[in-house]
Amino acid sequence: MGLGAIIEKLNTHENLFEKLGILLVVVFFLMIVAGFTDSNQVGRIMALILFLLVFLASFIGYTISKSLGE
Repeated sequence: MGLGAIIEKLNTHENLFEKLGILLVVVFFLMIVAGFTDSNQVGRIMALILFLLVFLASFIGYTISKSLGE
């Protein structure tokens, strides 16, 4: 199975991956909110790390989407 066949199979499930991506972002934001509302310092640090990861993933996704749109 070549790379083209893998890409073709992934393109057939495009809507599924889009919904899973949105769900993943929602879960990350809920974890961030839970961390900031936690009274423990470790929860806040973990929430800050998760926030930075979500921001980085969103920025990379936006950059890739923008470059593919050109």
